[in-house]
Amino acid sequence: MSKRPHQGSLSRPDSQSPDLVDDTPQGLSPGPPELPHHASGPSKKPRNFIATVACENCRLKKTRCDESRPKCGLCKSLNLDCVYNERKTSKRDHSLGLIMSTLHRLETKLESVPTVLANEIHSLRSQMSQGLGSPDMTKSLAHHTRSTGSLGLLETPGSQIFTPEAVRLNDVEHDDQNAHPNPAESNGLVSISFSQHGVISWQGAQEILPKRLLEAHEKLPKNYVIDLEMKRPHLPMYICPFPAQAGENWLDALPLAMVKGLSDAFFTTFNLYTPIIDKNFYYAFTLGAAIESNFGYTIESCVVLNIMALGCIAVHAYQEGDYPLLGSRGPRFEPPDWMGVVYENPPGLRFFNTARQRIGFLMCDNNIQSCQYYLLSFIYYSQILRPMDSWAMIHRAATCCLSMLTNHDVHFDEWEGDMKSRVYWNCLMNETILVQELHVPPSGLSRLEEYVPIPKFITFESVGFTASRSMSLEEIDDSFFQYHFLAQVAHRIILTRIRHSLYFHSDSGTFPHPAVNAELRHQLEQWRVNLPAALQFSDTPPAPTTTDANPSAPSSPASHLPFPSTRHALSPAIAVSEAMLRGRYMIANFHIGRPYLYKALHIPGSLTENDLEQIRRGLFNAVNWPVVGGVFQRMKSCIPIKFAFCSQFFGQILLFYCIAHSPDRRLHETLPAGWEQWNQEMLQFLEDCAQSSPAVAKDLELLRLL
Repeated sequence: MSKRPHQGSLSRPDSQSPDLVDDTPQGLSPGPPELPHHASGPSKKPRNFIATVACENCRLKKTRCDESRPKCGLCKSLNLDCVYNERKTSKRDHSLGLIMSTLHRLETKLESVPTVLANEIHSLRSQMSQGLGSPDMTKSLAHHTRSTGSLGLLETPGSQIFTPEAVRLNDVEHDDQNAHPNPAESNGLVSISFSQHGVISWQGAQEILPKRLLEAHEKLPKNYVIDLEMKRPHLPMYICPFPAQAGENWLDALPLAMVKGLSDAFFTTFNLYTPIIDKNFYYAFTLGAAIESNFGYTIESCVVLNIMALGCIAVHAYQEGDYPLLGSRGPRFEPPDWMGVVYENPPGLRFFNTARQRIGFLMCDNNIQSCQYYLLSFIYYSQILRPMDSWAMIHRAATCCLSMLTNHDVHFDEWEGDMKSRVYWNCLMNETILVQELHVPPSGLSRLEEYVPIPKFITFESVGFTASRSMSLEEIDDSFFQYHFLAQVAHRIILTRIRHSLYFHSDSGTFPHPAVNAELRHQLEQWRVNLPAALQFSDTPPAPTTTDANPSAPSSPASHLPFPSTRHALSPAIAVSEAMLRGRYMIANFHIGRPYLYKALHIPGSLTENDLEQIRRGLFNAVNWPVVGGVFQRMKSCIPIKFAFCSQFFGQILLFYCIAHSPDRRLHETLPAGWEQWNQEMLQFLEDCAQSSPAVAKDLELLRLL
């Protein structure tokens, strides 16, 4: 993987195809939105950007400085001396510098391949070309040089070394769209489906699974998950005013305390581990614009309404976990005066539907706020378990990203460009999860991965505006969540490598290759040990707390944590973020071991001791998931990417059954202690989610036939 630039503008290399980036000079999209005004009032000139460092003359005249050096446009036209006073480096700048240096160091470690493995990987290449006797493979490898290189797969200086998946990899991930989960190539190589729903179609699994389950599955459509989700009723379209007697103009009568309280709840939960919105810009411009327009047909109104909808879910999660809302004095949850607005099924539907009413007239816009609206809609649909609606929203957000990043010059070292980077990486990571699990076509967003840098979280600053102290999360340091988001980006890169490097099988038993497996394990460990101190966790599962053993027992919010934490124990976002980091580590370890499970079910006689150890490690990381216990035992409303977890558990339960009933006794010894209990926990999780998704309900129905 070639390194992404740390700063600079998005420019097209000479070798890049002309259809990727438009050479026509265009201005940046507007920065702070123009506040609505009355028809009789004076029109306001839109502001294209906010100067980071204005010269002294522009500051005195209170005019917009274009920051040209050595003289800005105004000073040049007036023939004045142009003097810039560079702002001092703040504590936050230093913190962001640490973030970027940490990520840069992490990427460097991920990309360094030990020389000792080069010969083994070269040997693997020889096996592929000689052992399989396919001269076409070498041509195919050369054909896919660019696509694998862009993903940062295993390479050594001076030679192009590719893993088996390179045979099938193209610019667009064809295996995500392939109708057949395990197509066999002419050379005998088989691509293993990354989707957990593909486990039931494995030939080795079908020889072990009960006949009644296979017959029930055979009667279902080929991709029954998409079929069931697309045929489900639409989300209810009615809007219940609050309070009920408020009538059609109920939004005009909303108390400001409610609007701010719901917004605060959103920023202290969802936005911290999915940082789509800049809270300073939101409170300085977006919220005011929506209120001034009386929540009219503006993009600001749509964004605020979606944030309030998610705020209702967040307040519900606060109540589930017994965490105090922002501004509360007690250590436990205290219902606010406006708590009644949360009691709706699903929570926040009245705000979400009102936003859907307004977006119809704005749906063709492709600016940052439009992208943020669709990403917020994606989160809402994800929380209420509507995966196909989630995909529609993430695909629309991807279109906005492609439009913003390919039709304009983007300066990523400025606030606006950095915000585009933030929405891009949020969109890419979440789209990847849906595409891999649902086998829906990708948007093509991944082709910009090499050109869009990791976000730096540049602070929005405006003349006369100071960040609200209430939104500083008091003693909570925002950089904690910036580190967490950057860790997510690095983890997604590793998971992509795992998929493109290991998910390949040959009946000869030579794949996966130990050298590739060892390198991916090493990269994952480097990811864990190089996390900032605030995000560090041990590689061994924590002992269950009293609350884990007895969910009905009274306890403090701190006891809900999946592992000990003395830092900000009263923050649900901290608890969820820490649990998700451990979960990401476990899921990557499980996916590294999963191709060996495929091998064990297809050709158990070829298993080596190393293969059995990989199976043992994979199964060990398939249990004790934080999403089943800890903080999530009560805060079910706050669980991110629920559908992806449901799919994971469906495949894991099938795999545990197959290993436990395999005729090879060696495989029985790879099962971790207490796996039956964890199977029951995962079934309970699916049962809870089945009420909100027909696809999950069908998965549960199939599993009950085991």
